[in-house]
Amino acid sequence: MSRKSDLSRSMVGLRHEGDPTGERVREAHRRHAGVRRRRLRLTGMRARLFAGFLAVAVITAGIITGASYFLIRDALVSRAGSNAKAQLLTDVQQNGQQLQLSTSGQTDTSIADTMAKNGGGVIVLITPRGTAPSDLRFGNQDIPKSFQDAAQTQVVQERRIIYGTPYVLTGTRISPNGPEVYLFTSLESEQAILTELMTIGMVSGGLALVGAFAVAFAATRNVLVPIRRLGHAARMLGQGDLDVRLEVKGTDEIADVSHTFNETAEALARSIAELRAMDAASRRFVADVSHELRTPLTAMTAVTEVLEDVEDADPTTVSAAHLIANETKRLARLVEDLMEISRFDAGTAAMRIEDINLPELIEATLATRGWTAKVMVDAPSLLATRIDARRMDVVIANLVGNALKHGGEPVALSVLDTGPVVIVQVADSGPGIPADALPHIFDRFYKADKARGRSEGSGLGLSIAFENARMHGGELSARNRPEGGAVFTLRFPKAAQGAEADPDAVEQTPTSTDSGSGSGSGSYERPQGVSV
Repeated sequence: MSRKSDLSRSMVGLRHEGDPTGERVREAHRRHAGVRRRRLRLTGMRARLFAGFLAVAVITAGIITGASYFLIRDALVSRAGSNAKAQLLTDVQQNGQQLQLSTSGQTDTSIADTMAKNGGGVIVLITPRGTAPSDLRFGNQDIPKSFQDAAQTQVVQERRIIYGTPYVLTGTRISPNGPEVYLFTSLESEQAILTELMTIGMVSGGLALVGAFAVAFAATRNVLVPIRRLGHAARMLGQGDLDVRLEVKGTDEIADVSHTFNETAEALARSIAELRAMDAASRRFVADVSHELRTPLTAMTAVTEVLEDVEDADPTTVSAAHLIANETKRLARLVEDLMEISRFDAGTAAMRIEDINLPELIEATLATRGWTAKVMVDAPSLLATRIDARRMDVVIANLVGNALKHGGEPVALSVLDTGPVVIVQVADSGPGIPADALPHIFDRFYKADKARGRSEGSGLGLSIAFENARMHGGELSARNRPEGGAVFTLRFPKAAQGAEADPDAVEQTPTSTDSGSGSGSGSYERPQGVSV
């Protein structure tokens, strides 16, 4: 049986009546697969490798730039502080005696200007006569009280920001009761150096990111290209291409994986070839045995029919003759079913498409088997279809026969015309199909009642009906009704598309219903008026 029919069969009982073709299920699967693929792209190996390389580059550039900034900043500030302290001591040494002998504020201001010109900073003198700054913007208010107290006995320094500009404030007292000298040294040049350093660091970091991106691209290409090839080969292998192989390059892990894949594909190809050979041999065996049994069974059937007509024999002989006749007929039906299955497997089953009024075909099917009084039919009087009458007869007979035998009366058969698709439902009033049997109800030789290992039915009737429905471009499904009982639903297009049979070599289509009654066999003979 083809993979398509196996897939359709696995969906039996899972499709909702409102979604007969399963389109909504497939659409949901496509949306889920699309979301999953997008999620995999965002969190795939390439994204992770790029993120890793870029993170390393950013962290490294940040550490180097930050460390350089703080080291250079401390060195610049320390140098500026040392220079300011040395300059202040020099100014005190050169102008200290003159400052102590000064008796006017004007002289103090002149000395402050002289010291500022020598040191390149701003001098603020605090004497008993007041404050004498070399720059009128600075004054006593810019010197903290705690700093003044500390400068009474030693040279002290402190970094301060005044009017938005960083300064190193250096101060001391010339003598225990002498004037105080404070030097404001600007750090603007050092700040400019640090700003330039940060700019260089940012540019270097950007270049590092570009380099990391290029390295990541090269690295991911070398890693991901073989992985993509492996994934493509795996998909091809999953789709049935058993000849796909990977080219093994190098001796790294990717090469090991490629070599392992090739070995696995080769072993799988050998296994599949062996299984196909075994399957073909088993199919040939079944077909050959069925064909060889067909001729003697025809003769045996004719003989048993003659034996059944004997009336003057004793009761024991008559009973034995009936038993032999029934078993011979059952064996003949089984052989016909096996031959039909063989044709399905070999792909040689042909269709004879005709213009058929489906309600009349159903009526003829029920009448031929004596089921007219047992089945309630709800169908329009006229429904033109293009189908294979014999195969559709097999499908209807199997569904109704199983409903009568394994379900329970009353059995309801309804026909619904939905436009391009015809829906036929057969519902019974029995206990329904066991939940564990529902997925396998169309499998070959499957019997829902395990206790009836020996029965009139072959276990092939529903499987043949399923294949006949598929040949019409339709599908056959089964489910249990909430109110009780099982319902089989057949959907097929009004105009079936199938291979036309050769008029000179029309195959005999089995009509097994697995019902076990004598009326269950016999082909559909189209009465007058069935063709439309």
